[in-house]
Amino acid sequence: MELDAGWFNELLGEMGQAVAWRRAALCPCRDPYSGAAQQGCPHCAGLGWLWAEPVSAWTGLASMRVVKEWAAFGLWASGDVVLSVPSDSPLYSAGENDRVVMENSSEPFSIHLTREGDERVRFPMVQVDRVFWINPGSGELVEGGVPTVGADGVPTWSDPAAAPDPGIQYSITGRKRPEYFMFKELPQDRAHFAGAPLPRRMVLRRFDLFGSQSAT
Repeated sequence: MELDAGWFNELLGEMGQAVAWRRAALCPCRDPYSGAAQQGCPHCAGLGWLWAEPVSAWTGLASMRVVKEWAAFGLWASGDVVLSVPSDSPLYSAGENDRVVMENSSEPFSIHLTREGDERVRFPMVQVDRVFWINPGSGELVEGGVPTVGADGVPTWSDPAAAPDPGIQYSITGRKRPEYFMFKELPQDRAHFAGAPLPRRMVLRRFDLFGSQSAT
């Protein structure tokens, strides 16, 4: 019996998801002795890692049986995703700490920012549904206008009167793309058929758990 890698690629290409993949690299700010990242580094924000520009890729999602097996090892965290990546996808060469955005999925979010003019939403956006804040004088809630969020994550209002005043903390809700990072010890090759390029199994963990959303 021989498994056909091309058949797997075709199947996963049809039933999989589009993703945006960003390769990870160590930030040069790390201490050469301790390996610790420099706190407040303007490049990695103290995470110790930098990420390249996104590359479009595609992947399949593993079955629930595989997910349950991963949980049985005691390594599972809420939100983990197990992928089955075809060999013809750029994601096939992904490694530890790489970031992956699911481009065919969305989920709700609610965060607060402080109006400074350059504050940023630091995750992949889909839409903004609501912006509101507390009037510092009356204590009442103020409904603001819905801003446009650019590629840099900075919200801008076409009508300045609909935006919070400088220094005001405001809440912003909407929908975003789920983002993950490649968990350690994986990806895992299939050690069958003399190293044939069969799909690789990869475990992704929510990027929120990486350490901070201050990196971009």
